[in-house]
Amino acid sequence: MLDGATSDVSERTLQRRFLAATGLTRGAIRQIHRAREAAVLIQEGASAQDVVHRLGYFDQPHLARSLTRYIGRSATQLSSPDRTEPLSLLYKTSATTPA
Repeated sequence: MLDGATSDVSERTLQRRFLAATGLTRGAIRQIHRAREAAVLIQEGASAQDVVHRLGYFDQPHLARSLTRYIGRSATQLSSPDRTEPLSLLYKTSATTPA
């Protein structure tokens, strides 16, 4: 459902099933994914303003709150990372098929 597949049940039913299965809403999953993308871009050297524009954040404080809430680090901490504490992105974002 995250990839946009259609279903024969109502939107409300999808929301309830998704919440029951994951414990998170689809909106929360999208926000986490966007914060992860922002963290990776900032670590690669992109400016905060570029990340705000590219990923659709309202402004830089919005990006900062999102990073702090979902990643646990600010943009400043991500741009000059501490080598002893690597960034942990705990779940896979791409679907892989078993061989």
